[in-house]
Amino acid sequence: MELFSQDFGTGPRKAIALHCSLAHSGAWKRVAQCLSEMLTIRAFDLPSHGKSPDWQGPEDLTQMTVDALLPHLTEPVDLIGHSFGGVVCLRLALERPEMVRSLSLFEPVLMAIAREDGPREAAWNDALMRDVGDQIARGDPEAGARIFMRVWGDGRRWADLPRDLREGSTRRIGFIASSRPGIDEDNGHIIPRLGRISVPTVLMDGGESPPLMKVVQDGIAARIPNARRVTFAGQAHMGPITHASDVAREIAVTLAEAG
Repeated sequence: MELFSQDFGTGPRKAIALHCSLAHSGAWKRVAQCLSEMLTIRAFDLPSHGKSPDWQGPEDLTQMTVDALLPHLTEPVDLIGHSFGGVVCLRLALERPEMVRSLSLFEPVLMAIAREDGPREAAWNDALMRDVGDQIARGDPEAGARIFMRVWGDGRRWADLPRDLREGSTRRIGFIASSRPGIDEDNGHIIPRLGRISVPTVLMDGGESPPLMKVVQDGIAARIPNARRVTFAGQAHMGPITHASDVAREIAVTLAEAG
């Protein structure tokens, strides 16, 4: 699959940025502005998002996304990822370690970590996703999207979101269910390989995010040698959009660590 991308910034270092589910590459615009003198960021639209083609199966969604991005790792880059995009960044770092200089990840949703480290939080996530899936199965994807966004959105009520965001989230909510083998079951075997990652890495989360996120970020960081952990008070899951300058500052620290 050929994924759409757009470039931000004019800095000498090259980076790849991957957004969260139900967003698009433009979500990185404000972070990129803060880093424009340091980085040239190529931000991709994930499958079924933005201007990229729709994923329609039957191949595994996460694996197909990784396969679509691997050809773009032609020289060492810094990887920046949010949520599902962060999980894909971890896979890329494991598949092409020689092409990755650093990892800056905001709440990568590798929920399978919680099955090992936080069963209570994992059960909470399973219940949430059952609710979302039940609504989709009943033929009401909008209700599924509304439930999902209530937890993983930017804090606004569904009715207060722009119409295009509501419609886009409803249209793409099936992507969430299709990504579960990669994030809830770790069918790409990320967890047992995390100890192989040796590049400077930061795991960021928001202090107002669901407790599940702390379990997941702590678990990933504990398995990656010398990974940093940063929690932003007053932020939630959409931190790269709502508090871009804070996130950009920690990315800059990670870039400096990578040299």
